[in-house]
Amino acid sequence: MPRPIQTDMLRRLFRRLCLLGALLVCLPLLSGLPPLGADEPVVRDEAVLARQATMRQAKATLGVLMDMIAQRRRFDRPTARAAQADLVDVLDTLPERFSEPHMDRHSRARSLIWQDWGQFSALARAAARAARDLRPNTLPGLRRSLPDLMATCLACHRHYRRER
Repeated sequence: MPRPIQTDMLRRLFRRLCLLGALLVCLPLLSGLPPLGADEPVVRDEAVLARQATMRQAKATLGVLMDMIAQRRRFDRPTARAAQADLVDVLDTLPERFSEPHMDRHSRARSLIWQDWGQFSALARAAARAARDLRPNTLPGLRRSLPDLMATCLACHRHYRRER
């Protein structure tokens, strides 16, 4: 008959091995990487990659502000002001990022951007202006001003971005 101490040690070892196995299986999910074998589209055009990086940066920064107004994150004036400055910088570069019609088959940008450049650049300038008009000094001010920025972003995406 096994002694209780050996049985407890074996159970603990078994639990640790199960935990390690589960961690190895879930590691791609935890690291933010696609799981092995995922069929992810690969963009190869450098200009398209730069555009996508710009959009990801804007989305991440906007996410910080959205979390603050939804109270998923504590409102912090310096962080909100830094996010506003980052958004202004990023959104000011949009016309430059899209100035040439670089395309990649995995890009979500529609060719309508370059066919209707005047309207696209006007919407890009409106987004940058809405970022400048954010009121990041108080939570109520941010709550009143952020929807205008979100509306300009969505209006542009509605017309000039393909669905997945």
